[in-house]
Amino acid sequence: MPQPFDRAPSRGRLLLRGFTRRCAWCGDRKAYFRGWFGRQERCHACGHRYRRGDDAFELGAVTANIILTFLGVLVTVLILVLFTAPDVPVVWVTVAAGAVALVGPALFYPLSFTLWQAVDLWMRRPTPEELSGESDGSL
Repeated sequence: MPQPFDRAPSRGRLLLRGFTRRCAWCGDRKAYFRGWFGRQERCHACGHRYRRGDDAFELGAVTANIILTFLGVLVTVLILVLFTAPDVPVVWVTVAAGAVALVGPALFYPLSFTLWQAVDLWMRRPTPEELSGESDGSL
């Protein structure tokens, strides 16, 4: 059952919790995940639903995953180019960037969901009915 909170977390705290794969609302470490890919509907600590009544919630999480993966590829290319300049081994840079592009979506999977949950809570603060468990925050 959801637990009401007297005070909402700050926006910075929401994002920090999202980046550290915690429930953005209560900060619990094993909030929505059972393992790396197994997800549950509610945070087991505070009962907060990760979807909040929005059927397209996964679209935002997938977008966050794509952004994180692209940033990983960009950082990989930049680091390799900076450390190997002026003779940049293009084949090795391409192979490394391709490996990050292949592994990135799986690596960032849980992080993208908790990060998007934090952004969603930043944009749409939960209503008192949602916090008390009477509503799921439907749009």
